[in-house]
Amino acid sequence: MPTVHTKPPTIPPRVEQLLLVPLFALPILWLAGYFFPPINHDVAAILDVSTRWVGGEKLYVEVLDENLPLTFIVHGLPVLTARFLPGTVAFWFTAWVVAGIFASFWACRRLIRLVPSADHALTEALLPPVLLFLFSVLPNEHFGQREHIMFVACAPYLIASMARAEGVNPSRSASILVGLVAGVALAMKPHYLAIPAAVELYLLFRRGVRPTFTDPIPWAIGLMAVAHLAIMYLVFPEFGHFVLPLAIEAYAPIGEAGWREVLTSNVLGPTLLALAIFGLLAVVFTKTIAARVLVVFGVGAALSAIGQAKGWPYHVLPALSAAILLAALTVSQTVDRYLPISRSAHRLPVAVICATFMVLLYFQAALYTPPFYKQRQFEASIGGRLQHIIEQNAPNRTILVLSPGIYPFWPMVNYIGGRMTTRFLTMWVLQGVYATCDDFPALYNPPDTMGDSEKFVFDTVSEDFAREHPDLLIVDRIAGVPRCQGKEFDYLEYFMQNRIFADAFENYEHLMDFDRYRIYRRKKLKK
Repeated sequence: MPTVHTKPPTIPPRVEQLLLVPLFALPILWLAGYFFPPINHDVAAILDVSTRWVGGEKLYVEVLDENLPLTFIVHGLPVLTARFLPGTVAFWFTAWVVAGIFASFWACRRLIRLVPSADHALTEALLPPVLLFLFSVLPNEHFGQREHIMFVACAPYLIASMARAEGVNPSRSASILVGLVAGVALAMKPHYLAIPAAVELYLLFRRGVRPTFTDPIPWAIGLMAVAHLAIMYLVFPEFGHFVLPLAIEAYAPIGEAGWREVLTSNVLGPTLLALAIFGLLAVVFTKTIAARVLVVFGVGAALSAIGQAKGWPYHVLPALSAAILLAALTVSQTVDRYLPISRSAHRLPVAVICATFMVLLYFQAALYTPPFYKQRQFEASIGGRLQHIIEQNAPNRTILVLSPGIYPFWPMVNYIGGRMTTRFLTMWVLQGVYATCDDFPALYNPPDTMGDSEKFVFDTVSEDFAREHPDLLIVDRIAGVPRCQGKEFDYLEYFMQNRIFADAFENYEHLMDFDRYRIYRRKKLKK
């Protein structure tokens, strides 16, 4: 029988566009949801510190936090914007992140065209909506965290590195810009530098010494890292000489997991497994060099999460994003290479495969974390109810909190225009000091035997309390410190050892117990 050649099924361009429109429109609508409260609590705390710094308080002296200076410099941008334009700091922070997402997405779409292995119908169509998903949907409650910002800022660097591995370099000006933007984001945490170290080391072995050392991208990243190091000691000497040693001593022991537990955690463990499986499929079967860059980037991101040794889910966000992008590249490259489709007939299969893959991602994201559940239940949440309590009982919106946690006080403080009246946002130093229970007879170290770090907190918190006279004193009953000698650590009992604190506390009365917090109100002055 003669062979019957059937025309491959196809669809009109307009139908194809209608099928693909939701893949770009849905993330844009999703981004709009982030403008509703609450913003992420860690983000809110950093914004509060930046606001106090821009407002005139001396960073690392009058307001003290363990994060690096570049973090507050970057977050100072929305603070300054809110001073000149209508809108809150939280609004402008979200607006700047959204603007960064669109800028990064635009840059990535242009850079993808430089990657030789991406010059195929499905790969060219699938990678952009996956990137937009990773930028806008995957973060969910972690939107705006530094890991999220870092991945958005480094995505052009990742795509450019895929092209560089295949022998194609962006223009010199584009390379410098990509490197500087990525360098700013990567310098916000020293752990992030594991990513460019892994990528550039792979490119060194792939390309050789000369192309690597004449490439402006790693030099731009290195320049930002060195500049930030200089800032730590020259512009903010209090950080380099006091806060950094304090953080190494007291902040490092805090966390629910060590690096071994992080490595085998419910998020990072499967992510590393996915990177290995998808990487093996992509490298062995599709022979894609770009996939190797994605694997190396993901490994560097995983090392960053392991190095932080906290076990917090958002630390894994960049590695998880690399794994998902690698999965998309593996699928698209397999179809493009083993089931070649002519450009004229690619519309139907490409549109259907893209839509199917993206629906799967959205479905899985919704199962993993319900979309905008914090926004939908904010009024009934602890933060929302605590906000009403403070609005009714703190006329000056000033509070002093003795707690190991950022939430729910942030973003509540941001939304009421409140002020924390101590230089410490949380009791993280005491958590580090009392991270282990030694066999001592006393639950608390006597003041005359305290180390320098503990004595500093013990005195400064007491002095801030006595000087500022906050409207409310809020004490967390869960101290975030292990039980010792069969007793619970009590922050109020601890600070009452200080005569300055005890004298100031005489002017306060118990207002209520709310959730896990004891709330004390400043007594009204008698006429």
